[in-house]
Amino acid sequence: MITRRTFLFMSTLPATFAVLTMDGPSARAETMTSKKMADYQYRPHDGQRCAGCCMFVPGPPSRCTMIAGAIDPNGWCKYWKAGPADTCS
Repeated sequence: MITRRTFLFMSTLPATFAVLTMDGPSARAETMTSKKMADYQYRPHDGQRCAGCCMFVPGPPSRCTMIAGAIDPNGWCKYWKAGPADTCS
């Protein structure tokens, strides 16, 4: 037999789980870094450029999964990693 207390507890579990696993804009903002912290520059570096990085997300505006704000496809930062656009995990 299910008590009212057990029923109420069980009915709140899905909502609690949803809140705890939320991945919204605020969660993303916490993982982003500033251009200054990433040593971002608006020109390529040794042939490396944002458009050739796996963290690049084509725009407009173009952006990066690591750096906050819009970026230039010809830019570069110290987190550059080769790979097709938007494929880094």
